[in-house]
Amino acid sequence: MKIAVISDIHSNLLAFNLAIQDAKNENVDTFIFLGDYITDGENGNEIINIIKNISSYVISGNREKYIINYSKEKKDYNNYKPIAHTYNSLTEDNINYIKNLKDSMMIEINNFKLLILHGDKYFNLPKIDSSMFDSIISEYAFDICLFGHTHQYLCTKYKNKMFINPGSIGTPTDTPTYKYCIIEISDKINIKLKEFEVSDTFDKLEKVYRKTNYYKENMTWAELVLIGIKDGKDYCTPFIELFNSKIKSFNILKYDQFNKIWDDTYKEFIKEIE
Repeated sequence: MKIAVISDIHSNLLAFNLAIQDAKNENVDTFIFLGDYITDGENGNEIINIIKNISSYVISGNREKYIINYSKEKKDYNNYKPIAHTYNSLTEDNINYIKNLKDSMMIEINNFKLLILHGDKYFNLPKIDSSMFDSIISEYAFDICLFGHTHQYLCTKYKNKMFINPGSIGTPTDTPTYKYCIIEISDKINIKLKEFEVSDTFDKLEKVYRKTNYYKENMTWAELVLIGIKDGKDYCTPFIELFNSKIKSFNILKYDQFNKIWDDTYKEFIKEIE
């Protein structure tokens, strides 16, 4: 069986379509989706509609959990506005679909047990260590663990278990290439990393992205996402770390105070990475 494994789309419809078309050209038998399909862009409904129609092997990521646990009380804070925008733009059917996704799934193919999960419970960058693998091994019986979340490609064997992260098709943070994997399972396992140079389509992505309501309503965060895609780097995490260092001395911040510090931090951060 030939399987396309796709993770961390983050509403990047252009890159997602590259992967879907490529996988069809590769004559895959099925798709496995590892979470984080939405937020960070405008095309959540289109992406979920495609996923619903081509696979039943779909699990929830942390971005889907944000929608499930949506809070109206946070909607005016700059760090939550991207979530609010996504929540308000999703159809009722797609919100219900997200609510019914499982956190993990176990399937068996040709006597290999595949564990499918997003990985936000276990994996944190910048470094993945063996204790993270040990945690999963202690909870599940499997041969292959497919996970996402880190936005970085990984294929390694540990304690006779295989751990595979296909990388991010939507917002890569290891190299400026959109990534997914094809796994062929017979009596053995063959893994093929598929990559698409961001630079080949970035001008088109940028032009469309800057015209979206998502970009207009969340310009600072959207810019971090956009330049991160272009460079193949994670700018969002260090920005959040810098922002948190500036608000840690405050007990309570009203949204207007919070947002001013957010915007000022963005200006400082952009100067640092230019």
